[in-house]
Amino acid sequence: MHLVVATREDPSLPLARLRARGDLTELRLADLRFTPAEAAEFLNRMMGLNLSAEDIAALEARTEGWIAGLQLAALSMQGRSDTAGFIQAFTGSHRFVLDYLVEEVLQRQPEHVRSFLLQTAILDRLGGPLCEAVTGQKDGRGILEILERGNLFIVPLDDKREWYRYHHLFAEVLQARLMAEQPDQVPTLHRRAGEWFEQNGSAADTIRHTLAAGDFERAADLVERAVPEMRRNRQGATVTELGWLKALPDELVRFRPVLCVDYALHYLAAANGRAWRLGCGRPNAGWRCRPARRGWSLWTKGNFAACRV
Repeated sequence: MHLVVATREDPSLPLARLRARGDLTELRLADLRFTPAEAAEFLNRMMGLNLSAEDIAALEARTEGWIAGLQLAALSMQGRSDTAGFIQAFTGSHRFVLDYLVEEVLQRQPEHVRSFLLQTAILDRLGGPLCEAVTGQKDGRGILEILERGNLFIVPLDDKREWYRYHHLFAEVLQARLMAEQPDQVPTLHRRAGEWFEQNGSAADTIRHTLAAGDFERAADLVERAVPEMRRNRQGATVTELGWLKALPDELVRFRPVLCVDYALHYLAAANGRAWRLGCGRPNAGWRCRPARRGWSLWTKGNFAACRV
């Protein structure tokens, strides 16, 4: 006898024992996800669209192959001429996606689970201790396992059930609801996340959440400490650093010699690269570029700031 069970949540059956005995065949999220070829068949043939391969690949990536998401996007594109622009802007805040996930998923959860979902939406990855620190709830690992068993748009990042992430569209829905319902809580949640990451050795995550919390003085201190270490380890510091520096207010950077000089180096490097790209490999050609002028200005400010201290 073969028994077929279709359910969103894991049924109350001895799944581990059945799996170990080879008596269980499972079709889970990864198996149900549409491939680009299947997405093309569905969107162009079944839904009557005429999307390019690039548009299909972009939409498949945005929805992560989620069939309901593809269908909601397809319905929204009916009669539109700028499909590429729509796909680029298609997020969890689109009204069809928002309504579906709020009504079908979020509103059906107990209050403590709903609160957990909203408050952890600020995180790129989810771990039990981290979620506990951010939400103040106990048993973060247990709640994550409940979400996984309930197939609530949560994706495991390892085989040890230590780290997860939310499906991209679901995360965007949660973030939108959090901003609508608890906007004053968002800086506090980011501050808690930043403190946890600082205690657990992730400088980049610490800085990102501290910036999001609006604590720029502390973020500037963290950047000054992190940059030398990142450069020693060659951890792709150039792009990451520049993003941090641009997120800091100019008036704060101006009085930080280390940050001024670091900012200047980025602009000077950009000026040299631009000069070569334009065929301006002549001596001093790069100094006529705007990045070079900006870099020299910041370098000078950094030196003056150092003299003052």
